[in-house]
Amino acid sequence: MTTTTIQSARLLFLQFVNRNATNNNTNVSLDRFVKMFNNVQNRYVEWVLEKRNEDAIRDIQLLLQKDVPLVFDKKDVRYTSYGLPDNYFNFANIYARVKADCCPADDISLFEVKSEDVEELWKDTNNEPSFPWRESFYHFSNNSVILYKKNFEIEKVFLTYYRYPQKVDISGYINENNIQSTDIHPEFDTKVVERIVLAMSKEFAAITDNTSAYQMDKDRLFTI
Repeated sequence: MTTTTIQSARLLFLQFVNRNATNNNTNVSLDRFVKMFNNVQNRYVEWVLEKRNEDAIRDIQLLLQKDVPLVFDKKDVRYTSYGLPDNYFNFANIYARVKADCCPADDISLFEVKSEDVEELWKDTNNEPSFPWRESFYHFSNNSVILYKKNFEIEKVFLTYYRYPQKVDISGYINENNIQSTDIHPEFDTKVVERIVLAMSKEFAAITDNTSAYQMDKDRLFTI
């Protein structure tokens, strides 16, 4: 995998910006560049996950965290909740290990539901939490995942998810915490960084040409 330094990414960004500008000496402050990069790379990951294009998904596989055990939050008669990781960005898969009085612990499948449908599903013999059928349902709420149970206990929950990409930084300015900045390079390969930087230049040009700054929609940003 070919990687790009944050300095190289900034130089490429300035090349794109000045190629499209009527004033060929356009400059962008370091802190603004860093904020733009971190914002656009998050939106790029979101766009990739929305499109689910196989080639693009492959480009962000370094963000995939597999079978991460979640931390117990609280227990109720009908459910157990677990907190989401601090770096959680987007869902991929989930399963639980449960135990019933009759049998040893085993893994069960889980399907997502809307919170307003829980009561109906709870009473539905075809969809209720079932140890014999090894399945139950869940939903997300307040940075937690809520898993429902009936005549069994949930012992562990394993989540596969996409984390946030690492935030970049560049040396040469005092950051918002009044600390000297340091170099933190992009973790994506060069191809992805170039796509992010090109999208940044598109948005910068759009904002510069329009007195009311706005964010371009993701399809316009990342479609070449």
